[in-house]
Amino acid sequence: ILTNYHVIAGAQNIEVQTWDKHRYKATLVGGDRDHDLALLKINAPDLQPATLASSRNLEVGQKVYAIGNPFGLSGTMTDGIISAIRSVRGPTGVLIQNAIQTDAPINPGNSGGPLVNVRGEVVGINTAIASRTGAFSGIGFAIPSNLVKRIVPQLIATGHAQHPYIGIQGVDLSPALATVLQQVGVNLPVKEGIMVASVDSGSPAARAGDRQGGRAPDPSGPHPFG
Repeated sequence: ILTNYHVIAGAQNIEVQTWDKHRYKATLVGGDRDHDLALLKINAPDLQPATLASSRNLEVGQKVYAIGNPFGLSGTMTDGIISAIRSVRGPTGVLIQNAIQTDAPINPGNSGGPLVNVRGEVVGINTAIASRTGAFSGIGFAIPSNLVKRIVPQLIATGHAQHPYIGIQGVDLSPALATVLQQVGVNLPVKEGIMVASVDSGSPAARAGDRQGGRAPDPSGPHPFG
């Protein structure tokens, strides 16, 4: 059973209630705090798994449905469209690529529930909302199913997930930013891409020689990327 890590974080005992009101003690198979995913196991008969579809070809404007238990109201389903596919920060600041932004209402209690397409196939795991009140205000986010497919086998095998780590924080380099930098004496050979804003101490990027602004200590001289 797949859910959000923040749903079970710190729990001493985990219980799962199925649609027919049966309750089962669950064990934690593994968790990925960075991407807010957790995998549980229960011993229950005749469960039918939902189909985990590909999120690769999702498009803005596509119809989706969010299923969950908002405010304790079990079996709730809301509908909306995909409003964007974007990168968002997970609970630990890790960037989640291709997160699904939707206007299908997602509220507290939807976390860990499926975001499904019109065929009932799971394309995402509801995980967060953008709100100033704590309730849905038009924007929700789901972890894309293709990321789930990559992480779950690791949780089954080892109980945790490994992720590539470079150790840089980047900013989008635009023509406008390049012009501003040029005005302060920083002339870049390009005007688009990703520029290194900072490098984590002791990280692979630091050991490779990447520097803030992308100035690498090699004979080729300054360049804007790390």
